Amino acid sequence: MNEFRLNSDRVRLAADIWLHRHGPWWLLLAVLILLLLALALLVIPGRQTELARQQAMLGDLQARASQPLPVAAATSTSVDNYHRFRATLADEEQVLRTLQAILDAAASHQLIATRAEYLRGRDANAQAETLQMTVPVKGRYTDVRQWVEEILATQAFVAVNELGFKREDIGVNQIEAKVRLTIWYRPAGSAGGTPTGYVDP
Repeated sequence: MNEFRLNSDRVRLAADIWLHRHGPWWLLLAVLILLLLALALLVIPGRQTELARQQAMLGDLQARASQPLPVAAATSTSVDNYHRFRATLADEEQVLRTLQAILDAAASHQLIATRAEYLRGRDANAQAETLQMTVPVKGRYTDVRQWVEEILATQAFVAVNELGFKREDIGVNQIEAKVRLTIWYRPAGSAGGTPTGYVDP
């Protein structure tokens, strides 16, 4: 018992001498360093696990990005879309009847159509001919809208490229509209075929 007390006294005396020589700041610094080490031991493993998970996700994304695109499937879909487009085209002999049907529909909606302008064209990629029709009409807005809706509903090969409105007086229930339509059609004697650059699967 006396020996234990003697040893404890020696330790306390050594600590008092060390504190007297160096001051309490060194002790606080040592405690702080020990706390930081303990915190690092707790945090670093979790950070390493998260980093490994993120690296695994990155590797998976890189592997997916490096996979080749299904070119054959994309080409097949494009060819199918092209054939569906060709199926909606009008025959050349339908063009004049379509123009007359468009003008007759305008009259049935109480629209006044003035002189129309026409421009022929050809789309080499689609292997189709086009007839662009620009027609100014006058009438009520609702009648113009219903006329355009009727054209699109009954003529699958007609596209509306431009639709502009102008009203001279806000008190007048009449507008002037400029409508530009394109009729897509197959020239006489042309085959269905596929566009240049496509190969049927």
